[in-house]
Amino acid sequence: MSKRILSIWCLLGLAVFSDQRSTPADDSYVAAAVEYQVSADVEQNLQNYVQLIKEAAEQLTLTRGSRSVNVPMYDLLKTQPIPALLPLAYDELLVGISTAARNHQIYVLINVQEFMDCNTVPEGSEEYCPEKKEYLRTPALKPDLGLFTTDFGVTFGHYICFDLMFQVPAIQVVEKNQITDVLFSTMWFSEMPYLSAVQIQEAYAYAENVNFIGAGANNVRVGSAGSGIYSGKAGALVSTMPGLPTTRLLVSRVPKVPGNVTGMSYPGPIYDNPADHDSLVLITDPSLPDHISRPLVNGFQEFTLVDKDVSCRFRVRLNQREGVQVESHKYRAFVQDGSNTYSRRQVGVAACLVVACKNNDSKTCAYRFGKNETHIEIKELEIEMSTLRNQYNKTLQCDNVVYFPSSFRINKFPLSPVNYTYSESSQNEIETGELPKTNGREKIMYKINAPQDELMSFAIWGRIYVRDVDHNTEVTEEDVQNYLNIEDIIYGTKRNKD
Repeated sequence: MSKRILSIWCLLGLAVFSDQRSTPADDSYVAAAVEYQVSADVEQNLQNYVQLIKEAAEQLTLTRGSRSVNVPMYDLLKTQPIPALLPLAYDELLVGISTAARNHQIYVLINVQEFMDCNTVPEGSEEYCPEKKEYLRTPALKPDLGLFTTDFGVTFGHYICFDLMFQVPAIQVVEKNQITDVLFSTMWFSEMPYLSAVQIQEAYAYAENVNFIGAGANNVRVGSAGSGIYSGKAGALVSTMPGLPTTRLLVSRVPKVPGNVTGMSYPGPIYDNPADHDSLVLITDPSLPDHISRPLVNGFQEFTLVDKDVSCRFRVRLNQREGVQVESHKYRAFVQDGSNTYSRRQVGVAACLVVACKNNDSKTCAYRFGKNETHIEIKELEIEMSTLRNQYNKTLQCDNVVYFPSSFRINKFPLSPVNYTYSESSQNEIETGELPKTNGREKIMYKINAPQDELMSFAIWGRIYVRDVDHNTEVTEEDVQNYLNIEDIIYGTKRNKD
């Protein structure tokens, strides 16, 4: 049996209230997500999980904390998959969570991070051990699509954290299996202007038209925060983006048809005290100054920026408030047709963006201006993008190109869908009335529906998955040490370097 570290980034779940259990005939279910403050104390985490499950009687909980446990993936887990019924065979953490789930009749999804002692793995095992040495974070040889079906008639897909950035599994699990509900657990590091946590969670739910239940680890000093429950094009049913260390239970009823919220009541975004916002560390896309851009000026302007196959037409009207004696922040328009690199993964990107900057220097974008700096009102803002057409991959049974409506305000939340209009169409179909050809162009329109003075970024952000390149090679000792150093920073721990 291999030895694994169970590092529960998220302990995610869905449920219905015990007095109102959902059935296949119901048109909704109740979901819960927990924004969970990071802790390295596994025993305390377990107590917290059980209490949160009890409080929710719907579930979802997110955490982190490392501990070595046995997770018999290929033997006992297949024949006796319920730790609560075989407590002596499983680690107490798994038994505790399993017991709480059974007691409260809820679904709980746990993802684990693994260490595997490959010296204990027998020949011919299904386990993957490169060169028969201890290996950090054992990966699947190929990405798996996580799915499970509930007794209330909903099939959920699930994946974790960085998976959200990639076609497999994030796009394939939904489109290949034609599902409408996704569970997501993460320790996300928010990046402006496109990839802050709640911003990308809500944009994904909108673009894929799914119910999306996201649980985020909370560690504001390293930039991790953001959880929510979203329903397709209706946006956030409830979401949080705390600026202080926080554990927060989020609960909402979720329609089985994404976006069908007519007549439903739900909490909506939970806004923190503005004084807390700057406690959350946010990073900025370092490649932004390298892209083609143009500063915006006060008054009306209409112009087009082009980068290779991407064309962005901007219609903008800015209004500088009268009587302002201090220098205001600026706005700048950008176009990108290329790629960005994250953790040695090169990802294809196409984007049209308007973003706040501290001044006219593009190196000062994106700029987080404060509530007391709302001296510029965006009276009108419309982006029209002509770009690579959405392509369908017959092998993967999902799209090769996906576009997301992306926005970010100074309160760290995106615009509500009621405050913008977004549409996609093929230019072939528009111009000729015929179905799009293989080499057709995509036309995307994104505009605000009402004036805004707290908008930091507003963009059409596209992922061109066919351009992705993985530059990772075999994991080295340096990679392992770097990862352990990162864990020490996150948890405030100190390892014996010998």
